[in-house]
Amino acid sequence: MTAYPGFSRPGQAIAAVYCPAFSPPALPARTPVYWPAFGLHILLAASAAGCAVWLAPSAHAAETAPNAAHLHYPHTTSVPVRRAPATTVVPAKEAPAEVTSSAAPAAKPGFWDNERLLPPLTSRPEAYGQPQSLELAPLPTALLHQGPWGVFNANTGAAAGFGTVGYYAVSRWAEDWSSLRDKRNRLDAMDALKYIPFNQEGDIYLSFSGNFRQHNFYDQRAGFGTIKKDPAYRNNFRWNLGADLHLGEHVRLYGELMSGQAAGVNYYGYAGGRWRSKLDAQQAFVEVRGKVLGATVGGMAGRMTFLDAPPYFTAGSVYPTLPYSWNGLRGYAFWKNFRVDGFYLTLTDNSPPIAFHDTVGWRSRLFGAYTSYALPKFSFLGKSSQVFVDSFYYGIILASSALPTAAGGSIAGSTHRDTPGMRVWGNAGPVEFSVGGMWQGGEFRAAKSGPTRPVSAYSVNATLSWRFAKWAGHPAVGIQVDDVSGGNMNKSQTSSWGSFLSPYVPSAYYLDISTYIGQSNIIDVGPIATVSPTPNTTLLMKVPVVWRNSKQDAIYASGTAFYNLRPHGAYTATMPQTSFTWRATRHITLTLQLHFVS
Repeated sequence: MTAYPGFSRPGQAIAAVYCPAFSPPALPARTPVYWPAFGLHILLAASAAGCAVWLAPSAHAAETAPNAAHLHYPHTTSVPVRRAPATTVVPAKEAPAEVTSSAAPAAKPGFWDNERLLPPLTSRPEAYGQPQSLELAPLPTALLHQGPWGVFNANTGAAAGFGTVGYYAVSRWAEDWSSLRDKRNRLDAMDALKYIPFNQEGDIYLSFSGNFRQHNFYDQRAGFGTIKKDPAYRNNFRWNLGADLHLGEHVRLYGELMSGQAAGVNYYGYAGGRWRSKLDAQQAFVEVRGKVLGATVGGMAGRMTFLDAPPYFTAGSVYPTLPYSWNGLRGYAFWKNFRVDGFYLTLTDNSPPIAFHDTVGWRSRLFGAYTSYALPKFSFLGKSSQVFVDSFYYGIILASSALPTAAGGSIAGSTHRDTPGMRVWGNAGPVEFSVGGMWQGGEFRAAKSGPTRPVSAYSVNATLSWRFAKWAGHPAVGIQVDDVSGGNMNKSQTSSWGSFLSPYVPSAYYLDISTYIGQSNIIDVGPIATVSPTPNTTLLMKVPVVWRNSKQDAIYASGTAFYNLRPHGAYTATMPQTSFTWRATRHITLTLQLHFVS
């Protein structure tokens, strides 16, 4: 552990332990460390996503188990067959000559996986917001657990709308372990728990999942010095256990229990129930799936995660102890090159301090539709290419949403936002890109029968990288630019409000690992680079420079929270940051993050 003069002593930079026994990939644990002067801050993020016993769904029929018929293990590199040289003989009439051969059996890996069976780091959910290759080379099927989504399994499954799905998934129910129906495909001691059949046909079965994750934070000057907790040490823990019951080809039930704890010294920010929560149902839904008009069509009802959105709009808010959990209805349909998703969801209220008392939170709602069209595959500069054209609409209702005032205070109220948008993304040969735009209308209603203000806002987001696939480490180097509108606190309280609202926490890896800067009232530009020094390590580096879009609006920590600082200039911060990840085994991942803010 390196000690940094002036703000760290040995042992103060803390590695978060993510020990998912039965669980998803590492979700980063962080240790923010801040310089005492000028709000300069260093974020050491350590996430050990590890001991995960990834036990996710398996399936039987072709629709729900596309990989069931494949023997996965032989698809990986194995010991070559040695053949004895043929011996020429004069055969007897009744005894033809024989050529004998022998093959040494391939040894199965142990706990510390060798390189050939180690999942790619692109399957980490926190990498979702960054430029990623659609796959530099085809992966062995033993390292993929994706559903029957065809071309939409590109970019580590993100195009399907269920979050990234590689060896593991952000949402455990999105994984497909159907290949484990053939016991020869079982590579891990825990694989027996991922597929437990209850009938001879094998289409009624149970899968388990779960994890333990720890995050640690150390802040020298929290919140640009506005928190008044200097220094602060925080740590939090998450436990969860899931079960996925398939009742034949068309019906399944998924349930997940989760508990979160948080502690520390001189800590802050634990209000609201998403940092401290007694054991409760994080997810509980029924899904029905079948074939209609040539499409794979499904419907979900109950409590679930939701990730069908660009990473700069929401990524599930994985940094707090409990990620977002939604209640409602969701329906989807997949054709060969087109998909559509419709949803009406309300955010779960985790604030009750008693176990199994979480409720449907009607005060925060998200509804709308998402479509994606996969352009025909093509070749560019000699490389396979895939581009997606997405269009969507998000409706947002917040019963509690405040606006900032020029004096440093706020105006309480509620808001309704309508957000249509488009996104074009994918790769054209070595060029990996994402370009998207959103317009936002609606209204803000001040509390206590105050005046109503119309809303007109926008967001433009773009990343562009060039992948050097033949270089060591397959580096990608590029640029990121965002322009997100702000409001004017000096206008009358009946005038149009121009600040774009992203209330459901964009991916921290998209803009700011520290999560100190939100996607409202900003203009940012900066270089970005990713490289894999070894097959099981990856390094992300970026230096966004951030200004306020409108000097007459506040600096936002998130779409619904802003600082009471009211600086005169537009410049906000320069934020060099890096994230190094080492996947030690299929179950253990360690992430170390370093972040400055000046």
